[in-house]
Amino acid sequence: MKNIVILGAAGRTGKLLVEAVLAKGYKVTAFVRKGEQLAARDNLVVIEGDARKADDLEFAFGGQDVVISTLGSNKLKDDLITESTNALIKAAHASGVTRVIMMSSFLASGQLKLNPLSWLLAKISAGFVGDKQSGEELLKSSDLEWTIMYATRLGDSAPLGKTRIVPKSEKVGPGNMIDRADVADVLAAEIDSSEHIRDSFLVTGS
Repeated sequence: MKNIVILGAAGRTGKLLVEAVLAKGYKVTAFVRKGEQLAARDNLVVIEGDARKADDLEFAFGGQDVVISTLGSNKLKDDLITESTNALIKAAHASGVTRVIMMSSFLASGQLKLNPLSWLLAKISAGFVGDKQSGEELLKSSDLEWTIMYATRLGDSAPLGKTRIVPKSEKVGPGNMIDRADVADVLAAEIDSSEHIRDSFLVTGS
């Protein structure tokens, strides 16, 4: 049985990912910030810590096979992804974990279709996007078996089970969206896949 550690496990996408990974029969370690609520149960261990601190992550990574990060920030200007990715790489090396799957936004993918709405969105989100891209470059330059999954605009409806990997030559905009539960299923499927190791892909539902 594989052991999977999920960063950002108490977030809206993270909670759904926990359920999707448990449904695959794996053991899950949910890494959450102090004070966040997530109840442990069969095959689910909850660890509180700071994702910016390599020591906290190293403790959570012990005995793990795969790290999946759904970390994100509501702040337009933040360095969460840059700092946490730097800590993640250090902790992965120290603990012996090699497989890392990271969720990101289509705004950071380089596949944004420019129109007045998307241009405004990109301008408003420049700090947020820059942080993601900075962290992703750190991961890409590491020796880890990384995968970055970009998702289009996220919805909270029931999962449709219809997802599409967007060709790298295709652009997407705010009109493209995917439900968080479908994103969780795509991330969970990457655990057993080698197709996107040391590669990135963009997924949408529409």
